[in-house]
Amino acid sequence: MLRGHWIVAALIVPVTMILMSAAGQDSAVRAQAGKKVVRMASARGVIFYPLWGIEPFAEKYGIRTEMIPIMTNADQQRALQTGGADVATQGYVNPAIMGEQNVTNVKIISGLYLGGQNLIMRKGVELKSWKELEGKKIGRAPGTFAQVLFILAAEANKVDVSKINLVNVTAVGTAELQALKNGDLDGLVMFSPTVDRGVVEGYAYYPPCCDISSTAKFGGRNQLLAANSEFLKDRQTAINFLKAYLDAEKYYLQNRDKAIEVAIQYTGVSKDVVDEALKHATLEHRVDVQTAIDIAKEGPKFGFTKADVSDKVASYFDLSYLSEATGKPVNQLDSLRK
Repeated sequence: MLRGHWIVAALIVPVTMILMSAAGQDSAVRAQAGKKVVRMASARGVIFYPLWGIEPFAEKYGIRTEMIPIMTNADQQRALQTGGADVATQGYVNPAIMGEQNVTNVKIISGLYLGGQNLIMRKGVELKSWKELEGKKIGRAPGTFAQVLFILAAEANKVDVSKINLVNVTAVGTAELQALKNGDLDGLVMFSPTVDRGVVEGYAYYPPCCDISSTAKFGGRNQLLAANSEFLKDRQTAINFLKAYLDAEKYYLQNRDKAIEVAIQYTGVSKDVVDEALKHATLEHRVDVQTAIDIAKEGPKFGFTKADVSDKVASYFDLSYLSEATGKPVNQLDSLRK
């Protein structure tokens, strides 16, 4: 009889455990289902680590994030316009592009980072001043913001750009670094981690004289965060998302090893290269609206717009969400020149 009771008890315990486990799983599923989903579109760029590592911070605000890997700013903009993403990374040229295309459902809501793109030179090729670029063979990828900043910086430093032997290359980086290493190029204008890989592998260097981010007018502006207007209708979720991003930004700035770890996970780039890349970029959630306006005026020259649409650019910035997330007024968030 006792044995019979034991058998019954033995059967009850596993069933109870199964029921408890199922209940726990069901609770977890309901908890996940109850969270707001925010779909993020971003390239696997090294400096995007606060976005790729935002999940634990978003959870605190009842948000579940989904990352959509998209390589170019143009495709990211398209994802926002069509509703394929709620938020996405964008460049400083995008407000001008959207102005010319009369896009009505996308707003810039935050900054992301500065730097992360520059000129590197092949070791053995000395470059002591901007003027010495004349006569050098420099690879640049047309259509990239890096080459726009390079040309503007060279012009600001009195370089006759027509005397630079500019070589059109792709933005992929592998063949370009090989060309630099082999001596087919004297220098290369590109973004991280390509430029950093050349430095780490020992055949390239950053010339101290010629930082493309050093001009007073354009600086090192690079990436912004934009959102679809339909997503922004849920104002509290948008604000909470920005709070989560700011928490992630703060955490990774204070824990560089964790930032490197996250960047390695989603890029597959080596630790040494990631470490080098982080030296040449700065996280920055503020924006510089005037820079976007100034860049827009250069649109026809570089071909990213047909006309000067700089008068439309400011309307693509809505920093009221960031203002609520930070507790700071908009006039402390819309310029990097104050």
